[in-house]
Amino acid sequence: MKFYQFDVITDKPEMVVVRCRPLNDREKALNCKMVVSVDTSRCQCFIQKPGTTEEPPKQFTFDGTYFISHHTEEMYNEIAYPLVEGVTEGYNGTIFAYGQTGSGKSFTMQGVVDPPSQKGVIPRAFDHVFETIQCAENAKFLVRASYLEIYREEIRDLLGRDTKQKLELKEHPERGIYVRDLSMHTVHSVGECERVMELGWKNRSVGYTLMNKDSSRSHSIFTIYLEIFNTGTCCSYPAHCL
Repeated sequence: MKFYQFDVITDKPEMVVVRCRPLNDREKALNCKMVVSVDTSRCQCFIQKPGTTEEPPKQFTFDGTYFISHHTEEMYNEIAYPLVEGVTEGYNGTIFAYGQTGSGKSFTMQGVVDPPSQKGVIPRAFDHVFETIQCAENAKFLVRASYLEIYREEIRDLLGRDTKQKLELKEHPERGIYVRDLSMHTVHSVGECERVMELGWKNRSVGYTLMNKDSSRSHSIFTIYLEIFNTGTCCSYPAHCL
């Protein structure tokens, strides 16, 4: 299982949802059994202790639950879409995925091309933002992206000239917390966003684990900065996608 926290600065509070993945090939070879069940109508998740029938399962309640039959498209439309829509209206938004290695965080956030229903949250956010731009009237947009990695308590710019250089975390009285010298890349289309994401993904630190032979071994933050210029005024706000 992996957990997703959706936080947007609007009248809606932050939400926490859970998505359960199916057994992988290694678990099937070991004859592992599924111990997780989900009641999507009540947003509840149940974990049954293996080998016991008398002990009741542990129960957890979330703002949303998605089982192995659900696709990323469903989760995005129900949970992430309102957040990204809020970003296009001028609010800051964050999607934060967390869980153990091999739980499927990258699969949900990055996604796969085929089937289209499993396209990741980040690429779907690209589509969402540029669809909004195309439909907007009397406004100009500036879209920039950054991609950083936190590995062994060091911050690296996955899109920088030197991806091995250690960056510093700073605090500014107006800007707040920021990473000094983190590169920003202007993007003009969904395709350019995808190329930037792919480039950064190739620069991530990876390593073999029993759960995932291509585990990223790090935390990464992909950020979309969206600025709107309208009738001589400018408002600027970033959307954070992890």
